Formats: sequence, C-alpha cells, structure tokens
Amino acid sequence: MSISLAPARDPKGTLRSVTLPTFARALRDQLRMHATSPMAIFSTLAMPCVFAFIVNRNATGSEHVAGMNSGLAVGTAGVGMLDSIIVLVVVSMMGEKKWKTLYAALGSPGSLVPVVLGRLAGTALQSLTALPGTLVILAVMWGIGEAFDWVRWIVGGVLLAASTASLVGLLGFAVLRYPYSAGMTNGLTGLVMALSALIVPQSALPGPVAKLAMLLPQSHAMAWVRGGNSIQVLWAVLLTALYSGLVVLSIKRLEKTARDQALPLEM
Repeated sequence: MSISLAPARDPKGTLRSVTLPTFARALRDQLRMHATSPMAIFSTLAMPCVFAFIVNRNATGSEHVAGMNSGLAVGTAGVGMLDSIIVLVVVSMMGEKKWKTLYAALGSPGSLVPVVLGRLAGTALQSLTALPGTLVILAVMWGIGEAFDWVRWIVGGVLLAASTASLVGLLGFAVLRYPYSAGMTNGLTGLVMALSALIVPQSALPGPVAKLAMLLPQSHAMAWVRGGNSIQVLWAVLLTALYSGLVVLSIKRLEKTARDQALPLEM
C-alpha cells in the first residue's frame, strides 16, 4: 500500500504563497524553541573558547602575545557554530518526527523542503551568537590585536554560519530518512572541524586532508578571513549554494520514496 500525499494542482503563484510562510514559520519555531536554551548557548560558547585557549597557550613568540586576530576570532566562533548546528539539526528533525508534522507537510503544496530549509536557516541564525559571544571572552583573555580586521570578522562569521548550516543540512536529511541512533554523529564534529580549517590554516593540514578541505565552503571562508582574496569568498558562496542544492534534492528524493514506498517518517 502506498501513501497518496501528492499535493493537488494549484493555480500559478499559490505554491509560492504557501512555501514562503511555511519557511518563515519553521524558522520562527526554530528560534522560539531553541534560541534561549541555556545548554545550547553554553555549547556554542564553551567548547570553542577552550580550543582557542589551547591554541593560544601553545603558540610561541609574538603570535602568543600580539593579541587576538580576526582569523582566531572567526575560527573559534566557527567551532561553536559547528557544534551548535549539528546538535540543533538533530534535535529539530527528531522533534518534527515526534510531533507528527511530517505527513501533514508532505501533503501540502510546499511539502517538506520549506520546513527543512526554515529549520536550517533558524539554526544558522542561532549559531551566530557564537560570533560576538566568543569575541567577548577571547578579548577579555588576550585583548584585540592591532591588525584585527572587523570586516573580515563579521562577513566571514556570517558566511561561516551559512556554509556550515548548508553542509550539516545533509545530516538533517539522514535523520529524517533513517532511524536515528545515538552514535550517528560520533566523530562528525571533529572531522568537519578539521576539514573546515577552523583552528589551523588549510596550508598546515596534511596534503590529502588539505585537498579534501577544499571541498568544504568553510575552509574557503576561513582562507579569506586569514587574508585571502575575493576568489575565496566566491568559492565559499558557490559551495554553500551547491550543498544547499544537495539538501533540496535529497529532501525531494525523500518525498518520492515516502510516497512510493510508504516510508515511515514519523515516530
């Protein structure tokens, strides 16, 4: 038996009028439910600052005493963003499965895509708290260096949040598609953190790892923050768009499988 959840044909323009409010509602729900969570805020700020402290304590010479630079500030915030987004994506998608909202969304004109994209956009916005939050803590510990580039700090931070959400969106698809297990995300934070060149420059990574890092938009965003040219920004934007497109295609494929094979999406 198959599930017939294909949306009815709508007049031109109706799909857009349904999709945008659904996207906005999913984004708002994400912020309303998780933005003020003490544990979410703590995980966004605590772990990255610990990494930054370790890096600084092991630095030598002028690098250790010159104060915080924009590369360290953005990379530190990026660790918090990554940790926060991975956790929030899993919690959000599991919540959608528990609340029995997926089949209703699947039968609507907009279907699942605006729900998932709205949730991802919400996690990206929420993770941005790591940018000023970690900056304050690092500034108290070491001060802000004279060469600190404020433009690269804010633009690089926003780009890093968007690119991380687009990449981790593939995890959201996996959580929706397959039964969730407690070990599903084991090692994922460390792996993506290394490939994203958040703590050390891409040039410092081992050869094969450095080449793999070029496939991630975060590594290009970090290369620009550390003094790269605008080509790095272009690559970061293009790869972010690519991963976002893969998320959309994956969710579309999930919708077809759910309809054709009666795939259970809810718990």
